[in-house]
Amino acid sequence: MTPFSLAETWRLNNRANLMLLDSLSPDQLNHTPFPRARSIADQFAHLHNVRIMWLEVQMPEAAKSLHKIEKGTGTKASLRKALEASADAFANMLTAAEKTGKLRSAKRGIYPFFAYAIAHEAHHRGQIIAHLKHARTPVDRALGFALWEWEKL
Repeated sequence: MTPFSLAETWRLNNRANLMLLDSLSPDQLNHTPFPRARSIADQFAHLHNVRIMWLEVQMPEAAKSLHKIEKGTGTKASLRKALEASADAFANMLTAAEKTGKLRSAKRGIYPFFAYAIAHEAHHRGQIIAHLKHARTPVDRALGFALWEWEKL
């Protein structure tokens, strides 16, 4: 079996994000857990915006075609489209990094940076799920398990 590349693994991560996004109702997407917090939609926008932030450092030319999502403006459709585009650009960045073995501003190398990026996104998926559970509008139980079945994503 051929090992997955970093880019392919990143795409699995993004499919988990999109699976979660696609499952949410408008009320869930608009939920804000407490004053001054990000809404659930804004959490997804944050993922996209952080990807752009890293692309601006690593591959500025790739970041130019992407646009940040301002707080309170993301719809399910616009978030999906943005996450797909930034995931593709990020995957291309990872492919280039695997070839050269380098990323700007990644002092410890590409693998710790990749682990950071995956951990950051998983952290926010967890926050989203926890906030919705606390709001008594939890994600579907089957989805909760499916998000961990990366062999099927």
